[in-house]
Amino acid sequence: MNTLQQQKMDSRRNEMPNLEHLVPALAIQSDVASLHMPDTVHLGPANRTVTALLLTSVGGFVDAIGWLTLLEVFTANMSGNSIHVGMAAGSFDFFTIRRFGCAIATYVGALILTRIALEVGARAGLRRIASLTLTLEAFLLLAFRYVAPPLRDGHIANLASLNYLGLIALLAFAMGVQTATLTHLGSLTVYTTFVTGTLTKCAESAARVVFWMYDTVKGGMSLSHTVRGLPQQADAVDGVFLLGVWICYVVGAATGTFTKNRWELRALYFPVGILMCLILTDLVWPIAAREERRQAEGKAQVNASA
Repeated sequence: MNTLQQQKMDSRRNEMPNLEHLVPALAIQSDVASLHMPDTVHLGPANRTVTALLLTSVGGFVDAIGWLTLLEVFTANMSGNSIHVGMAAGSFDFFTIRRFGCAIATYVGALILTRIALEVGARAGLRRIASLTLTLEAFLLLAFRYVAPPLRDGHIANLASLNYLGLIALLAFAMGVQTATLTHLGSLTVYTTFVTGTLTKCAESAARVVFWMYDTVKGGMSLSHTVRGLPQQADAVDGVFLLGVWICYVVGAATGTFTKNRWELRALYFPVGILMCLILTDLVWPIAAREERRQAEGKAQVNASA
């Protein structure tokens, strides 16, 4: 190849547009487009609040029944289970570690798998993924009710059997699925199967409301006008909602205990009924659309910063 031909080839190569810098931009545009996927019907803020409160009552209900039936193993409150694992480890009680560790492992596994399902749903454009996750939860609760052996004094008698560990796994997995299905309400992150963080956020909101009232009154507004403005104050609204979440959890636990004492595991039909109503709701107004959108936003931000 002579020098003249080489120069012509180099000239053509230089004239070709360089598209490499467009690849990240195209990826970002794709992610942003997924945030604006057609969603002609969606669950409004008020209905999402009701949904969260109903799921929280289910969480308290199931956790109470699990604690009573499985002899003090929590199926949603992993803080309590972690304490038991720590105390058992300190005394080399591996039998106890196995019981409470089983609940922790299956709960975490359910969280991971459910978040993966939500991400897959977001990428595939599925807007009603919650109906699938809540159906799975309802199926697991029914499986627990029918697989459990006859109770002795209200709880499982043979704590060393694999059947016992399987029952722990059923309820813990169900609670993990529920926890991951709905976590965001507006600016709040809310979990429907445990309330330690909820009480903490409620107290923080209350403290901010106190300072807001102090600053408002100090600025010249009367106390009566300040109090009347509380329904529009963001921290006050959040605090009331978070308090409602805690109340629903306690009421759910009380209802679970009351019904189990009378109907044993047939009491699980109550939370299954609530889940069925929410499944039907999701078919009309997607419950987990906000979760999918939140994951898509996070993905777009990561690609934008890359």
